[in-house]
Amino acid sequence: MKPERLRSIQKQAWASLSLFLLMSVLFLTNACSVRGTAPVTPEPTASFAFIANSGSGNVSAFAVSTSGTLSPVPGSPFPAGDGAEFMAMDFVHKFLFVSNQNANNISVFSTDTNTGILNPVPGSPFATGAVPHGVAVDPQGRFAFVGNQNDNSVSVFRINRRGTLTPVPGSPFTGIDGPIGLTVNPAGTFLFVNNLNSNTVSPFLIDSNTGALIPVPGSSFPTGQTPIGLIVDPNGKFLYVGDHMQDAISAYSIDAESGALTRISGPTVATTGCPGCHMNARPLRLAIHPMKNFAYVTNVAGNSLSVFSLNNGTLSPISTSVATGQHPFGVALDPTGSFLYVANKVDNTISGFSVDRMTGMLSPLPGSPFSVGGIAPTGIVTVPKQ
Repeated sequence: MKPERLRSIQKQAWASLSLFLLMSVLFLTNACSVRGTAPVTPEPTASFAFIANSGSGNVSAFAVSTSGTLSPVPGSPFPAGDGAEFMAMDFVHKFLFVSNQNANNISVFSTDTNTGILNPVPGSPFATGAVPHGVAVDPQGRFAFVGNQNDNSVSVFRINRRGTLTPVPGSPFTGIDGPIGLTVNPAGTFLFVNNLNSNTVSPFLIDSNTGALIPVPGSSFPTGQTPIGLIVDPNGKFLYVGDHMQDAISAYSIDAESGALTRISGPTVATTGCPGCHMNARPLRLAIHPMKNFAYVTNVAGNSLSVFSLNNGTLSPISTSVATGQHPFGVALDPTGSFLYVANKVDNTISGFSVDRMTGMLSPLPGSPFSVGGIAPTGIVTVPKQ
């Protein structure tokens, strides 16, 4: 047989084989589709979670799916500063604030709430006092507050539209004793500061024009031993303080006019407890469900989470402690209150739970715990996708 004839036959054979293989693939793909084994469409993103990693000085960003699972955002983690720990969100301008305790400054990021990508604002980071911890932002997005533990002061900054921070006249404000946790009431009229060294909490009136802090009459109010975490309920009526070394939560009613605090009637503290633990629980940080009827507290020494129901300011345990990872620090609910996340500092993970919005009970999410992608995660905030 002539070589030209042989090559022609070979080409025809390869063409027939290729057509056969293509038809086979199409047949199998169609068969799989009919049987329900077609490729799964990724779940849509409902929100984003940001985690401050104190050991690696950066912020991990995750897309939160409609079922609560976490997926790293491209480019995550994003560089912050040495000892990145506490965080707060300006929901008006979509700025994320991160205190860097070892660098004595605060990082500010613009947040793309469609992708979850973080970008430093012009001039970031901004100098604070010594060893900054708690961060808070007033709900109108006018001022940012930072508690400087070693300076016994609070730095107050005005926020401009680009996220640049400028100290307000009189900042930093003193008369505080080891500030750790900070929070602002929903109306943006009062700032509350935990005084770690004196076992008290100090309320301040916020001047709406200048941002200056004015001590509330009565000055500091007693807490339990070693107050660290604190939070105001979404209605602005009650303040809750985590008494770290007393294994308890102190609860107060807030005077809407003056900002003065009054302990809730009945038990002055609600013990967090840690059934089955061989050490004290050591409550650290708190989160309140957006429906306002449940509170969640991380127990850093107990590797657990306590769940409480809220009734006119009073806390009542509604379950035994829920297991987390090692040394749980930050805790946050997603914007809908459907999921709860805990940053576990020692094992570099995030524990994720689905939340029963009728009972407040928690169930671990599939895939939990999730790797954080950084070292020593501490703070966590969530924002809705827009």
